[in-house]
Amino acid sequence: MSTETLTLIVAIVLTVIGVGAFGHYFVWVGTWPRTSGKVVGNDARKSGHHRHDQYSYFPRVEFIAADGQTYEVRGDVGRNTEWPLGWIVGVRYRPTNPNHASIAKDWQRLVFAGAFLSFAVASWWAWLR
Repeated sequence: MSTETLTLIVAIVLTVIGVGAFGHYFVWVGTWPRTSGKVVGNDARKSGHHRHDQYSYFPRVEFIAADGQTYEVRGDVGRNTEWPLGWIVGVRYRPTNPNHASIAKDWQRLVFAGAFLSFAVASWWAWLR
């Protein structure tokens, strides 16, 4: 396979991922309500294969949806210290099923999509040269 063909394939794949990520971002932001939630606990997960036990802590967050019910979501971003109990964080949830929720990291999703599109532009530029 030639370098030109490989560059074209990479450009197409990165474009598809980047456009899909932007589409998901705008659907997520546009249709999932944002509310505030409170950290009510931490889930510890052993991380790494080190001699000393190291843990990553993932927050458990309670929030109240538009239906007045309280729901709990487990964060997907861990850190090496426990999340402070009572800390207020943003939460987005699917209005038709508030059990499907995520701690709102709008900027991270936008950066993720932008990174793929940036690499896609660079790949297209390399292919067109």
